[in-house]
Parts: sequence; structure tokens; C-alpha cells
Amino acid sequence: MNARPDAFTRRIARQVVYQIFPERFAIGRGLDSAGKLADPAYQIEGAVARDWNDSTMHQPWAQQFFGGDLDGIADRLDYLQMLGIDTLYLTPIFSAPSNHKYDATDFFCVDPMFGGDAALDRLLNALRPRAMGLLLDAVLNHVSDRHPWFLAAQAGDSNYRNFFGYNAQGEALCWQDFGSMPELNLANPEVRDRLYRQPDSVVQYWLARGISGWRFDVAQDVGIEVAEDLVASVGKRYPDALLLGELNGFSGSWFDSGQGFHGMMNYWYRTALLAWLGGEIDAIQMNRAISDARQGYGLSGLLCSWNMLSSHDTPRLLTSLGSSRRVRLAQLAQFTLPGVPLLYYGEEIGMEGGPDPDCRRPMRWNPAEQDQQQLEWTRRLIALRRANPALQYGDVIVLGDRLPGNALVYLRHTERPGEAALIVINLGEQPLRHKLLLPYSHWYDGVPLRDALGNCSDTRMAAGAVQLDVPAGEAALYQAFEPYNRYTFFKPRNGG
Repeated sequence: MNARPDAFTRRIARQVVYQIFPERFAIGRGLDSAGKLADPAYQIEGAVARDWNDSTMHQPWAQQFFGGDLDGIADRLDYLQMLGIDTLYLTPIFSAPSNHKYDATDFFCVDPMFGGDAALDRLLNALRPRAMGLLLDAVLNHVSDRHPWFLAAQAGDSNYRNFFGYNAQGEALCWQDFGSMPELNLANPEVRDRLYRQPDSVVQYWLARGISGWRFDVAQDVGIEVAEDLVASVGKRYPDALLLGELNGFSGSWFDSGQGFHGMMNYWYRTALLAWLGGEIDAIQMNRAISDARQGYGLSGLLCSWNMLSSHDTPRLLTSLGSSRRVRLAQLAQFTLPGVPLLYYGEEIGMEGGPDPDCRRPMRWNPAEQDQQQLEWTRRLIALRRANPALQYGDVIVLGDRLPGNALVYLRHTERPGEAALIVINLGEQPLRHKLLLPYSHWYDGVPLRDALGNCSDTRMAAGAVQLDVPAGEAALYQAFEPYNRYTFFKPRNGG
């Protein structure tokens, strides 16, 4: 049976998301690092000022500041639209003593380092006429040890003490034992009310201010039951908002009830693709990893999840793979597998960087420091995806595990006759020359196929099969085309 994603899923699945670490993307209003860092907002204990071109590999990692802000993002929207981006995702922007802001002291105030609430309003006002969305990062599991709730708890306020968890010795539980990040007690109904249940809660307050949705940090600590309660509570007032969780692993169980987060950060794809392209697993595991995701996440969950290959928490793609060619093969999969492509800032220009904090280098805006071929490749992939609905919200049939060699092969298709794409990524050392039986009813005998990447010659379907001829180390993205003036292969009456 052909899958028919609902309108919400299709809308989300059409997106291309660009992740920004605000402190490192751009400085607005014509300032440089020295000018921006003179702002009183940076006159806090332990803060270290850096020049935009300095290394990030100096301690204190969390308190070195380069000066990026929300106005800098607004100033670069022309660039992002040129790239093909329609949705921005920002790591936390609320008041916090660190550069990463995952240790909030006030969930209802945009950090003055980023320009305060007024800068967020300016950014939202600049995004609206461009029909671009904005998602923020919600950290519901923990706060800063300087947060007023925790200070009150430490001072003996019994009500606020119940906002936090404690071990048998009476010590506050902290995220991964970082003493500066005490964990909230999400079993406390009042904590849930303040975070997401009530109209004036953190999550609902900023949705009312105009953001498009949320990414929820450390979903494994927040928990499936809280996710279900959150989506039920928030969805009543904001049914169009995307609510997505972070989990570094296989996320199948998060979709079992069908009532939790709409999607997850699909680290599963990243793990599989980097292992395959790095020679750690073979094509059998690679192809089956895609099948496992389709089965475990369900089509809607998979389409609403973010296909990510790097982030502020991981090494950058070029550093991980060590080869521009393999980076491009990885990105081809990222933009053609089911799910929403999440592009971490700077990947489109070939930035490098190891684990945090090296992956958080300031953005390179000088064209001389950018890989222009990588930039054009990224733009091309986004354009190809936008031109074919099958690559946005189509279902997937995995085919590579039935072929010899070392290739990832899959078909994307919608319920509309002929609306499909066949992707072949040949990582083998020999050309992939095999007949592939294609269990898809709407590419009939004689249907011509053309490789949108230009690596392979045109071919034709032959009674349910196609002859592949993909060079070693190359890829193909086959799409059907209509060669005749007075005949069409794809008649609407064949649709379901």
C-alpha cells in the first residue's frame, strides 16, 4: 500500500534546516569582535574575549566569547536564502553564563550577548516576509546553578527544593555530573506547568512570540512519558509547531505510541553513513540501517526527523571523513534519504573541526577561505530535493542489500504515478553493472531514466528492471522524464 503522509508531515518534510551556534555565526550591526565584546553583557566573571579569527581550543572553553549574535544572523538571511534554506534552528539563546547557553538562568529572556528580546523580534520580523521559520532549543532537563529556582532551593525554600532531584546524600542531581547544571524534577507537576503545560509556560510563551517550534535537548533524560505529555499539552494550542527531540542513537521506541515527539535528530543515519564511508561496516549493514529506521520510526516519524551529519556536539564532516569526495557522497544521502536535512553552519563551505569545542569555530565569511565547489554542490542538492516531491516526503524502498558489491541503493516514491527517484551510491572499487529488479509499479517498461547528477548515461526500464552502470566511487540519482510530445507514461488515473 502506498503511504500517504498527512499535511503536517508533508509540510515539515519539505524543509531544509540550517543549524546555527549563535555565538559563532556572525556579528551584526557592522561590529567586529573587539567592538561587540566591549558590551557590558560580557563583563561577567570568567569571561575571556576572543578575536573572530582566534582558535576555539583554549580554556575556559565555555567562557570564551567571539561576539556572534542574533542581528548577525538577520544580516545573513540573503546568504541563507541563496543557499536554499527555509528554516533556522538555533542552539539556546536564553540568559546564561556560558557561550553555549545550555545552562539557563532565565528562560524568559534572550541573553543580552545575543541582543536581548529586541534582537529576536528583529530576526523574526526579517524572517516572516521570506517565509522562513525559526526553531529554538529547549533545555527542560536542567538549569544553571545560578538559576533563581535553584538558588531558592539551596536557600531552604521547600517548594523550590521540590523542583530538583537529589541523591541519597541530599546532593542535587546534575546532568552528567556537571555540578553547574542541576537537573529539574520533571515528575513535579508544577515544574511541568512552568516549562510547557500552561499558556504562560516557557514552551508556549515563545511559540506565542512567533517561533515555529522546538528542539528538545537530551531527550533520553527528559523521557518518553514527558514527551507525550508535552506534545499533548502544547499541541492543543499550537498544532502546527514542530516538536522534535535529541537522541544520539536509534530512536525507534520514541515513536511506538505515536503520541510523542513528531521527529528526532536522526543520529542513526550519521552513525551508519560515517561508518560505511569510513570502511568500518559493509553495504549490507548500511542498507539495513535505512530499513531499520523506516521500520522503527514509521514513515511519519522518519520524515519529520532531522537527517544530520554533524552538529555543535560532533566533529565536522570533512574532519570525520577526510575527503571532499566522501563528504559529497554523504551529503547526497543526507538530502535524498527520508527526513529533513539539517545542515550545520559552515558545512556548505567545507569548514573543518574536531570534537567540541573545535567544531564550534567561527563561521568563515571570506570567500578565499571557502570551498566554492562544496558550496555549489550543497546548493545543487537542495535544488534537486526541492524539485522532486519524492525526495521530500516520499516513502523508501531499500534495494542495495540485494546487490553484490558495496553500494547503497534506494528508491523514494510518492503515491503519484512516476513521482520517484532512484539513488545509487557506489562505494565499490569496480563499476556497479547489474540488472536491478525494481518493485515499483509506476516505472513501466520503456520509461526513460536520467541521472540528475550527470555521472551516468540515460537508461530505460525494461519490464520491471533497470540496468545499472555506475562508476566506482560515484553516485547516480535517476529520475523519469517524458520524451514524447503526444504520449505520457504517467497518467493520473493510475494514482490511488
